[in-house]
Amino acid sequence: ADGLLKLGPLYVKIGQILSCRENLFPDEWLVAMERLQDRVPAKSGKEAWELLYDAAPGGKAGFHKTFSDFDDVPLAAASLGQVHRATLRSNGKRVAIKLQRSRLRDIYDKDLALMKKIAATVDKFGKAGQVGGIEQSWTGIFNDAETILYREIDYRDEADNAIRFANDFGIGLGGVEIESTAKGVDGETLPSAAEWLRTPYTYGDLSSEKFLVMEYWDQRCSQAVSHRTLHQLTRYSR
Repeated sequence: ADGLLKLGPLYVKIGQILSCRENLFPDEWLVAMERLQDRVPAKSGKEAWELLYDAAPGGKAGFHKTFSDFDDVPLAAASLGQVHRATLRSNGKRVAIKLQRSRLRDIYDKDLALMKKIAATVDKFGKAGQVGGIEQSWTGIFNDAETILYREIDYRDEADNAIRFANDFGIGLGGVEIESTAKGVDGETLPSAAEWLRTPYTYGDLSSEKFLVMEYWDQRCSQAVSHRTLHQLTRYSR
């Protein structure tokens, strides 16, 4: 796990994926790689500002035109990016900004090509094993991982999914009720779930491939809502 952290974000991500494949490695390897799920070093201070200006649409000038009060100590960090608090200049609302690590696409292009060559060589000496009775090759595993990894470094996909989720459940900025875009089996529009479900609003117009902007939602509020949600879901399940 320490070696993968030193090699960089792509290797950390591959380690995360492989840690879920119990058929491939002994337990001590899996336990070690599971550390990569939530123990990735974050960049703060000067490094965080550099990461911000690299990821923000319009760079330094574009960021400061739209945002203020950037907190260079991240709220959380993962293998591909990290999250910071900031404030919108237009209305003073607090937001959470997810920043992608620098040059990920270039790193992926080079390192994945190398990994696939290594996988093809390893396959000549033996396959990766069986899953559900189907023989799997290392080349196949890395091809699947490649598809997932390239999708994960395009935050526009993440923004679109978050927006669709909120719209389907009829939840707007601040958790206000809006008209749902989802239809029931009878073809009728479903009611808003805003009374019992909360999801952060996503600013799709401010987000980009490497820069995701969402409403900042305090954890203490989330805990209160989660209790209400659990109660409501219990009622519906009856």
